[in-house]
Amino acid sequence: MILLVDDQAVIGEAIRRMLQSQPGLDFHYCAEGAFALSTAKKLSPMVILQDLVMPDADGLALVREYRKCPELLEIPVIVLSTKDDPVIKKAAFEAGANDYIVKLPDPIELLARVHYHANACLAKRQLHEALRALRESQSQLLDRNASLEQLNEQKNRLLGMAAHDLRNPLGVILAYSDFLESEAFDVLDNDQRDFVSTIKSTSEFMLHLINDLLDVSAIESGQLQLECTPTDLVELVRHNVARNRVLAHQKQIELEFEQSGSLPVLTLDRGKIEQVLNNLIGNAVKYSHPKTHVKVVLAADSQQASISITDQGQGIPEADLPKLFKPFGRTSVQSTAGEQRTGLGLAIVSNIIKGHGGNISVKSQVGKGSTFLFHLPFAPD
Repeated sequence: MILLVDDQAVIGEAIRRMLQSQPGLDFHYCAEGAFALSTAKKLSPMVILQDLVMPDADGLALVREYRKCPELLEIPVIVLSTKDDPVIKKAAFEAGANDYIVKLPDPIELLARVHYHANACLAKRQLHEALRALRESQSQLLDRNASLEQLNEQKNRLLGMAAHDLRNPLGVILAYSDFLESEAFDVLDNDQRDFVSTIKSTSEFMLHLINDLLDVSAIESGQLQLECTPTDLVELVRHNVARNRVLAHQKQIELEFEQSGSLPVLTLDRGKIEQVLNNLIGNAVKYSHPKTHVKVVLAADSQQASISITDQGQGIPEADLPKLFKPFGRTSVQSTAGEQRTGLGLAIVSNIIKGHGGNISVKSQVGKGSTFLFHLPFAPD
């Protein structure tokens, strides 16, 4: 849309004829300076052709008025003048004009300038619309994120409450099944013994799952609490390896511990790091075939302790590696003796290590085994 403001009708007709052959140009004409501003506001053209000298208005004053009006501020204004005077041109540009043409211009030149400024105005409007849409999308996204955070907090609270309420009755079931297995085993027949063993193993798994759910709930709520005390990490790892040898022995897996270098006493949460070790070593045994080898290596440099757990198991497909440390992120690898899994352990492990200022990584090759490696800094941030 092109608006011409000029008091001479003959000029208006001449400009109209110059532009009429061009498709997509909508020409409008205003002959009175007093109505120029209101007409421009009403039409919101893409280019204003403004006559410099009019009987009822000063062309430069109108240009300044356009520039004061928010809705007309960025519309290109081409000043039309009968004088090719540098001083007048300077005044026009200082008033806010985008271009200056001596009338009557050559039609080819006029069309080229009109097209140039109209395209520039269109590009600006499209940019503003895109930015407005982006701001609106960002605002909606922020609102949705806030709503999702509230829902996630509610989910974590409900999950924590449900898991906490389930833990006590499961503990009772586990205690009674343990009593039956230890005190009344001789008076039970084989089927009854199998029932008691199934009740006990299932209760142990469910209790383990509930404890994992409570850990995940606390971590996702930002409530991971570490009770750090000076700890002998060598003794802690050695103790955990010894405890897992019972499980390894059942599958004829050799579980070896090796220490490289001396370590200072570290300040850490002993229970949480033991949870990490038990999970990683237990997984190495769980996903390894019988008569293989699992090696735990504790090493240190000047800044951190490093613990690696290497197995000769099935290995993990590369496509499954990104799932490992996410809650409920299960891989396609199955335990070799039907051991149960929750899909929560490694997510908890990762967050506990991060809580200590450390990091964890994994290297794996299908058919050859995996190595989980984590670091604990001597002076965590």
